[in-house]
Amino acid sequence: MPLLSRLGAVALQILIISNVCLAYPELVDKIRARQINIGSLRSSYDYIIVGGGQSGLVIANRLSEDSTKNVLVVEYGYVDNNPSQLEPSSATSYPSRDLFNVTTVPQTGIGGKRVSIYAASVVGGGSTVNGMLFDRGAAEDYDNWAALGNPGWDFAGLLPYFKKSTTFGTPDPAIVQEYGITWEPSAYGNGPIQVTFPSWQWPTIKVQWKAWNEVGVPTMRDGENGNAYNAYWVPNNVDAQSRRSYAKNRYFDTVSSRSNLHLLTGYRVNDIQFSSAKKAESVRIQQRGTPNGGSTTTIRANQEIVLCAGWLNTPAVLQRSGIGPQDLLSRANIPVVVDLPGVGSNLQDHPATQINFQYTRDLQPNQASLYTNQTFQAWAQQQWQQFRKGPMSMLVGNALATLPLPTMLSTYQSLISRVNSQNAAQYLPSTYSAASIRGYEAQRRVLMASYASLKNGIVEIPFSGGGGTSLVHEKPLSRGTVLINPSDKWADPIVDYNTSINPIDNEIFVAMIKFYRRWMQAPSMQQLGPQEQSPGASLTTDQQLINYATQGMISSTAHSCGTSAMMPQDQGGVVSSQLLVYGVTGLSVGDISIIPLIPATHTCATVYAIAEKAADLIKARAGNNPTTSSTTSVRTTTSTTRTTTPVTTPTTTGSGGTQSKWGQCGGIGWTGPTACVSGSTCQSLNPYYSQCL
Repeated sequence: MPLLSRLGAVALQILIISNVCLAYPELVDKIRARQINIGSLRSSYDYIIVGGGQSGLVIANRLSEDSTKNVLVVEYGYVDNNPSQLEPSSATSYPSRDLFNVTTVPQTGIGGKRVSIYAASVVGGGSTVNGMLFDRGAAEDYDNWAALGNPGWDFAGLLPYFKKSTTFGTPDPAIVQEYGITWEPSAYGNGPIQVTFPSWQWPTIKVQWKAWNEVGVPTMRDGENGNAYNAYWVPNNVDAQSRRSYAKNRYFDTVSSRSNLHLLTGYRVNDIQFSSAKKAESVRIQQRGTPNGGSTTTIRANQEIVLCAGWLNTPAVLQRSGIGPQDLLSRANIPVVVDLPGVGSNLQDHPATQINFQYTRDLQPNQASLYTNQTFQAWAQQQWQQFRKGPMSMLVGNALATLPLPTMLSTYQSLISRVNSQNAAQYLPSTYSAASIRGYEAQRRVLMASYASLKNGIVEIPFSGGGGTSLVHEKPLSRGTVLINPSDKWADPIVDYNTSINPIDNEIFVAMIKFYRRWMQAPSMQQLGPQEQSPGASLTTDQQLINYATQGMISSTAHSCGTSAMMPQDQGGVVSSQLLVYGVTGLSVGDISIIPLIPATHTCATVYAIAEKAADLIKARAGNNPTTSSTTSVRTTTSTTRTTTPVTTPTTTGSGGTQSKWGQCGGIGWTGPTACVSGSTCQSLNPYYSQCL
C-alpha cells in the first residue's frame, strides 16, 4: 500500500469517484461470492483456513482443486461489493469498513505518537485495498530467507511461484516506446493475477530517469527477475481495462461454484483446540459483533488447519490457543500448549517520511494539470470514459529507485561496523526471549551483507514525475511486537512497531534525504528549476534532518510482516520451512507473518508466491503431487551452498504418521514423522532441520 504523490492522488479521487459506481452495473450481480451461513456448515472439513484474505483465498483455491477434499475459509470481514474497489482510485482510497480499527502504543522513537495500522478486514485482504504496485524483491532478499535456515525459500525456489500466480499483459506500444518501459516476459507465467502498465506516464519522468543515471544509479532492464535494485520499471496488478486484479476476483470468484469450497464471512476464529497429543483438531468460531463469552461453534479439521489471519491476527490466534510466550499466556490465564516465545515478535514494516520539491519550470502536462488546466482535465475524462486510457488509468506510479547503501553513502562500511558492534538486546523489546535475540543476531549477519551489497536495495524512492515523494526504509533494524492484551484476550492485539528505536535507522533516513537532494541537483533536473519545500534547505545538520524525518514519519506502509517467523525454533522461529508450527501437528501458517526478514519491495506479489508455495507444501503432506515443484531451480542462485549429510532413517513413522517426500524428518525440537517415503532419504540441512530429499 505505497504512499502516493499527493497531487496525483487527490486528482484521481476527485475525477473518478463520481463515475465508478455507475461504470459497471453488470458487475453488481456477478461480484457476490458463493458464501454459506452458519447453519449450512459441515461438522468437519479436511482443511480449515483461518482468514479469507489474500493468502487464504490462494490456498483455498489450490486445495479445493482436489474434489475429494472439503475446504472451509473463515473470514472476520465481509465481501466488498462496491465496484469502486476495482477502479484505479482505490489505490489511494482505503474504506474504513475494510480495515481493522487499531492504533499502536506510543512510538517513543518518533515522538511518542500513536500510529494507525494498516490491516485488512475484508475478503481478499490486503489485495483488496492496496496500492497495486506489483513488484518483487531482489534475489538477495529471498536468498537471505534461505540463509536463515529455510531451504527452498531462496529466489530460485520462489520464482516458480511468482510465475504461477501472474500473467503479464502487453501494455500500449506507443507508451512503451516513448518512455522506454521494459519488462522481462520470462519472469511471468499464466496465472490468475493480471499484471501490466497503464497507458499513461507524466512527461517529467523522462528527466527523472536521466537524472538517476547522472548521480550513479543505473537503469535496470527488469525488476521482476531478481534485479530489483537501482532504478527500474514496476507494473500494476490490473487487467487490460485498468481494473484491480486481486485475490477475490481472480482466485476465489473463478472457483466459487466448487461444492467442496465454503466461505463463511463475519466470524472470528477464537482459538484452536488440540488433542492430548497436541494435534490441532478444531477451531472455535464466534459471530462478529456478538458479546465475548457468547455462543461459539466448533468445527473439526480432519487434515490440517492453516492460519492465514495475517501479521496482526495470526499471532493473536496462536496466543489465544496456548501457543506463544509462556509469561504472556500465564498472565492472560491461557493454558500453555507450547511455550513458543517467538509468536508475536519480529514485527517489521517499511517506515517512511516525506520530502517535497517544487518544479518552477515543470514540463506540460504534469500532475497539477489535472486540476489547473480545464482543457486537459476534460480530455483526461474523455479518454478515461471512452477508452479507459490516459492520465486517469494511472495508479500510484510505475518507477522505483531502490538504492544500495554503498551507492548512497560513502561511509557505509563505518555504519556497518557500528551496527555489528551494537548490543542487540539494547534496542529490542524487553519481551524478547533469549531465542528471539539469537534470531535477531542471525538476521543482522545477513542484513549487514545486504547493507554492503550492490545488488540489494536498502531504501526506496518512488518517482512518477512529481517533485515530492515518500522516502522509505526497506531494511530497518528496529523490531516490534504483536501481543494479546493479557487483561482481555478478546480485545485488539497490542501493536508496537518500535519505529526508529535503533538509532542507525535514523541515520539511513538522513542519508536518503541527502541523496534525494543530490538527485535534484543533477544536471538534467536543472531545466525543471527544483526548489526544496520540505525539509527545507536551511536544515543541514544530521540532527536537524533526524528531527524532521521522525516528526513526519509513519511506522507502516502496509507491509507489516514477520510475527510468526519462519526460522529455527531456538532462534525465535514459529514455523519450520514446511510452514508447520513448532511443537504441535496439524497446524501451519501460510501468510505474510512467516516472513523472517522483510524484503525491499511492496509485499503483494511476495504474498502470492508464499501462498502458492504453501499450498504445494500442504498438498505434499497429504500425498498429493504439487503442481509446481518448490525445489525447481530456474536460475543460478547466489545463496550459500549447503552440504547435506545423509542421516539414518528410523523405521518408525513418528507421532505424525507417514512422512511425505518433501516433509521435515528431523532436527532439534522436532517431534513429528522421521521416516521418508521410498525414493527419498532424510538429510540434515542444519541442526534444526532435516528434510526428505
